[in-house]
Amino acid sequence: MNFKRLQFIILIALFTQGVFVTAAHAKDTSYKNSPSVEVIVETTMGSFTLELNPEKAPKTVANFLVYVDEGFYNNTLFHRVIPRFVVQGGGFEKGMGKKPTRFPVKNESDNGLKNIRSAVSMARTNNPNSATSQFFINDRHNLSLDYRDNKPGYTVFGKVTEGMDIIDKIIRVPTTTSGSHKNVPKDDVVILSAKRKGSTGAQDKKRFIAGEHYVVLDKPVATRDSSKIEVVEMFSYACSHCYEFEPLIKEWSKQQANDVDFWYFPAVWNKTMKLFARAFYTAQELNITEKIHLPLFTAIVIEQKRLSNESDLADFFAHYGVDKKDFAKAFNSTAVDSQLKQAKARVRSYKPAGVPEIIVNGKYRIDRMRAGGQTEML
Repeated sequence: MNFKRLQFIILIALFTQGVFVTAAHAKDTSYKNSPSVEVIVETTMGSFTLELNPEKAPKTVANFLVYVDEGFYNNTLFHRVIPRFVVQGGGFEKGMGKKPTRFPVKNESDNGLKNIRSAVSMARTNNPNSATSQFFINDRHNLSLDYRDNKPGYTVFGKVTEGMDIIDKIIRVPTTTSGSHKNVPKDDVVILSAKRKGSTGAQDKKRFIAGEHYVVLDKPVATRDSSKIEVVEMFSYACSHCYEFEPLIKEWSKQQANDVDFWYFPAVWNKTMKLFARAFYTAQELNITEKIHLPLFTAIVIEQKRLSNESDLADFFAHYGVDKKDFAKAFNSTAVDSQLKQAKARVRSYKPAGVPEIIVNGKYRIDRMRAGGQTEML
């Protein structure tokens, strides 16, 4: 073997070794830097810590954290306690009043995580994709709740890492029947708060800077009521982010004082948006916005129904009791045409980067990318 060939073989060996070492090192670094998502839950019987698994259940963890960050779980109940089964909460207030929730999250029970003791999972109805805010903690190995044979189970998205003794205390409380609800603790077991580990509440809120976190419009747009603070949401029925944002901003609007004028309108800059905007204004003209708004959103984003022309929309509205002649009259009316023109004009004035976006007092435009997320927008 000549010297050059030997030198070449040595170089190849060193290069190969370097690749293996580098790959192994990269893998270790990735593992060490992977974020740990923990939530501390304070209850009237003590606190426990949940470690969430965004890698295995990304949609479910994201959904749960929205509720956490909003303070949704504060002062809710553990309303269902069954020894050797589960402790369930996150949906009812004192007196068993049910809290309004966001839209359901897609079932992720086929992620390989099991409903074993201490695992936290999403509660749902018989519809696999119906989980919203309610969750449960397994008191034992409940393998019958797992995904198997292509049959959806109950999505596990984390586990109790500290304070399982508190869950054991809750499991032992006496229960009763309250209305149609069974296994309800006789004395309320209240979730006082649920916060990300390390969060300091109000002190954790960052300072928002003009030009970095929101846009100041070059030319302010007149508001519809100058005596109030106007908050306008731009949305589109064809936008999945708008669908996710819908319950957040509606819940936010309910919490505002009377000096806030909140309203929303469909953005228009293409043919599809124009068709759906006409449907929105048709519902307004027929005084059925509240009845048709959410079902139309769900049909387009979640069910992906074919609603590509006036005839399709007429059939959809008919399902909700609207006569097709009345629909056609409103759909093609001068009033709806006028509303569409106004919507287009507002879009030109606001100059949005996308949807959903918020305009405050005709001066400040807020989008989720600059703000840092949908919760931050609010």
